[in-house]
Amino acid sequence: MKKNFLVFIFLIILIMGCAGGAKQAGSGSITLDQAIQAAAENIENNVQAGQKIAVLNFSSPSIPFSVYVIEELSEQLVNGKKLVVVDRRDLDLIRQEEDFQMSGEVSDESAQAIGKKLGAQLIISGSLTPMGGVYRFRIRTLNVESATIVASSSADLSAGETRISSLLTETPVSNTPAAQPAPVSATVPTPAPASATVTPTATTARSVPHGFALINGGTFTMGSPADEPERDDDETQRHVTVSSFLMRRHEVTQAEYQEVMGKNPSSFKGDNLPVDSVNWYDAIEYCNKRSQNEGLTPAYTIDGVNVRWDRDANGYRLPTEAEWEYACRAGTTTPFSTGNNITANQANYNGNYPYNNNAKGENRQRTTPVGTFAPNPWGLHDMHGNVFEWCWDWYGDYPGMAQTDPAGVSFGTSRVVRGGSWNNSAGGARSALRNIITPSFRYAFVGIRLVRNAQ
Repeated sequence: MKKNFLVFIFLIILIMGCAGGAKQAGSGSITLDQAIQAAAENIENNVQAGQKIAVLNFSSPSIPFSVYVIEELSEQLVNGKKLVVVDRRDLDLIRQEEDFQMSGEVSDESAQAIGKKLGAQLIISGSLTPMGGVYRFRIRTLNVESATIVASSSADLSAGETRISSLLTETPVSNTPAAQPAPVSATVPTPAPASATVTPTATTARSVPHGFALINGGTFTMGSPADEPERDDDETQRHVTVSSFLMRRHEVTQAEYQEVMGKNPSSFKGDNLPVDSVNWYDAIEYCNKRSQNEGLTPAYTIDGVNVRWDRDANGYRLPTEAEWEYACRAGTTTPFSTGNNITANQANYNGNYPYNNNAKGENRQRTTPVGTFAPNPWGLHDMHGNVFEWCWDWYGDYPGMAQTDPAGVSFGTSRVVRGGSWNNSAGGARSALRNIITPSFRYAFVGIRLVRNAQ
């Protein structure tokens, strides 16, 4: 994952496990082979001897890079003789059955299912993410039964290393050429203070379409403070300025999706329930078709899996991560727009897993009609829970410095989803929590929320 290790309450349990017991390797630029060796040692130091382990997947911009990491890490663990490593042929059979690639991301739900089919007690996944002038290399080990992280390590790899360069340029997964990493700045950016509040900019009065809220632009602190319970390490705080935009007050309903697309893929049926089981490309297509139906200029140009965004178009589109979090927070700086806690009477999540050891609540085990719960201070329903919502952004580490209207990294293997869902813990619905999914994957806990440029 991360993340593409989404969900099923598993995601947050995962994060809690990471906070409670995972060990982090020291940072600093090292070679790829050194990072793999350190990851293997970290795993062996944090697991019981004799357990069966599978090196499941590694997300990177290149299939050869992913294969190399998986094979080298497997070999290191075999040579260590502390663990029983799943045979690659067995894993390949399951991989074909589950239809995921070594270079892609896989959800926690699928990862656990695959681990159980393999008879493994532990599964390993990892990722390589561009970050300034280095690549952030991450490896995590998940307990199949409990969904908790038992070992975690990360390191910064030099972008100039010959082996890394050759592996990344053999077979790019990205549909656009990867930009060369920028040189590392000698100046370390100062994180935004946790107490920073939203500073909205002045806007002139304008007509707001029915069902939308005008979100006045402003500057806010994106991410979470270091002391926020259940936070993840990719929620680095920084000041972000967003321009004004229009956001739909509720998630796209099944009736709305059916009217435009002529079909309803949802697992839970109901006209006023949020559409679910849509992948990122479905969401993009829906935005364009609805725009065309209403005489608006489509925001996206679609060429197979290549999608370009016309930022000046007035049609429907997906929010950026920054827009989404700005709107979700609605001027708050707490974990939720409801304050330091959220209850099952305020949002649809798995009430068996409350936030920060608060009281348990109802576990509905399905979506609820849009607008069931009270809106946030800016009039938006279900920003916490119900279904995750696709964002435009490829997943990548935050840069750490102040930004204006950021739209994520230029390439990747997974897109960001936000907001938590009916089958996640409360912590998975935090305003700052980031999750990612391979854009071609569909799940019963992922849906769509529309935005438009403010005219």
